[in-house]
Amino acid sequence: MRKFFLGMQDELFIIEETDQGYNQYSRLEGTEPIRIAVDPGNKNRVYCATYGHGLWKSEDGGNSFHAIGQVNSYHEPMKGQGIKSAHLSAVAVHPYKKKNGNHIVYAGTEPSALYFSEDHGESWTEFKGVQNLPSKANWQFPPRPFTSHIRWITPGFVDENHLTASVEFGAVIRTANHGETWEDRSFLSPLDAHTILAHPERPGQLYAACGDGFMAAGHSYSESEDEGKTWTYKSEGLENHPYLYNMVLHSNDPEDRLVSAAESPLKAHQSSLYSTIYRKKGEQVWKEAAEGLPKEGAYIHTLAADPVENGIFYAMNNLGLFRLSAEDDRWERLSVQWKDKFTSQHPTSLVVTE
Repeated sequence: MRKFFLGMQDELFIIEETDQGYNQYSRLEGTEPIRIAVDPGNKNRVYCATYGHGLWKSEDGGNSFHAIGQVNSYHEPMKGQGIKSAHLSAVAVHPYKKKNGNHIVYAGTEPSALYFSEDHGESWTEFKGVQNLPSKANWQFPPRPFTSHIRWITPGFVDENHLTASVEFGAVIRTANHGETWEDRSFLSPLDAHTILAHPERPGQLYAACGDGFMAAGHSYSESEDEGKTWTYKSEGLENHPYLYNMVLHSNDPEDRLVSAAESPLKAHQSSLYSTIYRKKGEQVWKEAAEGLPKEGAYIHTLAADPVENGIFYAMNNLGLFRLSAEDDRWERLSVQWKDKFTSQHPTSLVVTE
């Protein structure tokens, strides 16, 4: 059975699939869940990054959460340890790099800082070299130009010490030695990579869905075959919707990609306007693949792949949760009870587990 974790604007909404239908419940009410990550070694261990309310962890599949990563406990003197900002912007778990049997966990914040944990998030170490990169002087998040944040964290499949991260807005940075040294953005690399994915069947390759296409024609989607050293833009077909936000890859076919797209940032993040989904297989041009999705009033979609059946995808927006089967080219809405308040909220993340 599947479990869906939906990051909504003011809560984590969890949907459990059963033989009788769906069970639904809310957690972390009053927070702003930004990213969700599940430990590949223990599917009941779930991390949730919130914007302004810190980092949280569940050991029971989302039934209960407790805060982790604090600099110090209440009433204790400042120790200078832990995650220094409560404004989390990213969280990820390495698929195979471990320490003492524990999968390494990563967290990113606003202002831009990157951390890792070797004990399931109970203690944290900052990758301080990130702060010394030359491009940092130009990092800024347009709605809040006085700051920036770590947007995405991507462990590599070539070497367990390879790690890539994107800064919104300003750089894609990388390390080949797990943070001992960092490489700044390379020539012509994306400046606004919203999602960066890797695939176990294509080691060394990175896939980036970018906001760059809104500013520079042809820079909506990019791929790297050398862990982010060089990038090639493959945006043919996205001319009408050049602003990309989220992306998902087919579980068994890294040449099958889906992205959420809009004409501009304004139209992506305004519920009264239109956003869509495109699909690219192999070297074909991108083609719109949004049949069955809301045509109006939908924030830009968040995407996920099915963990059980290959070729099944999910899209979530403020109007519902939708499924695309391998046999059909039409999205179908799942029969879950959608809260009225969600229709005016901007969703942030979607994770599907067994």
